[in-house]
Amino acid sequence: MEADILDLLDDQNKIMLKMLEIVSESQQWYSVHELSQRLNVVERTVQRYIHQLEDTLDEYNEVKDSYIKLTYEKYNGVLLESETGSNYLNFKNHILENDETIQILKKILFEEFYSVNQYAMSYFVSENAIRKSLKKIKGFLNLYGLSLSRSSFQIEGEEKKIRIIGYIIGWVTFKGVTWPFDSIDQLKAYNAVDSFSQSVGIKFSDVHRKQMAYMMAVNFIRLRKNHVIELEPHWKDYVNVPALLATLPPAKTFVDNYNIYVESELVFYALLLQMKIKIYESEDLKQRIFDFHQKKQSDIYQTTTLFVTRFHDTLVPIPAEIKERFFITSFCAHLFCRVFNQLKVDIDGHSVINESDYDYPTLKENLTFFIQSLHKESNQSIFLEKDFLLQKYLLLFSSVTPLNYYEPPIRLFLDTDLPFFVKESIITKITDRFKHDFNISFLTHQLLHESDIVLTNIPNIIEEQQRFSYKVHLFDFPIKSSDFQEIEKKLKIVAKMKSQVFI
Repeated sequence: MEADILDLLDDQNKIMLKMLEIVSESQQWYSVHELSQRLNVVERTVQRYIHQLEDTLDEYNEVKDSYIKLTYEKYNGVLLESETGSNYLNFKNHILENDETIQILKKILFEEFYSVNQYAMSYFVSENAIRKSLKKIKGFLNLYGLSLSRSSFQIEGEEKKIRIIGYIIGWVTFKGVTWPFDSIDQLKAYNAVDSFSQSVGIKFSDVHRKQMAYMMAVNFIRLRKNHVIELEPHWKDYVNVPALLATLPPAKTFVDNYNIYVESELVFYALLLQMKIKIYESEDLKQRIFDFHQKKQSDIYQTTTLFVTRFHDTLVPIPAEIKERFFITSFCAHLFCRVFNQLKVDIDGHSVINESDYDYPTLKENLTFFIQSLHKESNQSIFLEKDFLLQKYLLLFSSVTPLNYYEPPIRLFLDTDLPFFVKESIITKITDRFKHDFNISFLTHQLLHESDIVLTNIPNIIEEQQRFSYKVHLFDFPIKSSDFQEIEKKLKIVAKMKSQVFI
């Protein structure tokens, strides 16, 4: 979701963030010409944005009491210096937090935006700029199956989806650096999380603690605005509210402190907890959750049991030492997918392994067929969510064996006049660089005709017409980063050609 949120920013903020990303890659000078090429804007525009970034950094340093210095010299270009690398993330948050469209989106989420005219008068922003922001926000919401009312400026759609999207937006935008929920007592929210973690014996990291507090805050705000979660019948197979209130003291305290007596709200809170893998570090909670799902033979429990069994039997064996973790991870993914169907991100806003369409075509094809076979066998609707499940199953697959497991082998041949140990060093470097992405091996004999790609530093041993094809890479020792980039391009071409034959 982060990429979608960044698309909401005004052009100036987008360019400044892209420029910051480039110049923070390493502590070196970046010429205006290089920045112009990488940003795809003319050099005069780059110079203008450099000065804007300087001004914004000065403002940030003063407000946050930090040190990030951007030095610009006519013939050298731009150099970025900082006390710590983490400052860049904080500065990125600073830009997001102060972007006009993000501020409007935040008010819309919490139903504090009432009219274009009123907002323009209150914040001294032109009405045209506000309408431009609203148009971008509508497009953003449409990506996630939500819409924006023209009259009330309220978000319309399923309440459960509004809440999860609201939480994800808050987390992705602010990352716990700031507390964006003005109407919610921050200390009280964190105390509730701490009380829960202590009672169930789970030590939350700072990130987990902040995530749970953010999630609580969004739920509180929406409920206070009289937006109540609709209880779906199958949820009662997932959560036993009476048992939780009777045997888990923090649950009863939470209900009493926040006056949450609506069953659907309590079930929704419990479901969100069940989707977080961290919760299963409590043996008591883990046993409670799985015992109830097994007793009810919930579709989530059946789906996960079938998936793990068939994965182990038909794809690759799951090692005994990770089998429980494998089950829990897939259980959480299936539960999220069932509750928030047709959502292209996970509970923390991540869309994972988006390169899978290109780099692992055979594995993707096998997993797609696997998902289809699971649906045919079980008739469970969860297995219709192919795009979401494919991403999660790729991650699960990678926990057992390399993602290139099913990919066709690519044979490389190193033909060179270099000493033996230098050749071995080059082979090791290339293998280590690409072994996780491609199923590569080096031929050890003089078998040029059996190789897919020849690597050489001697141009005259190869026919002229093949020298610049994907079958040959000519390099000058020592091998450089540009060589690795060219080799990767050629590997992708060969992998794509071979996968079309394998599939």
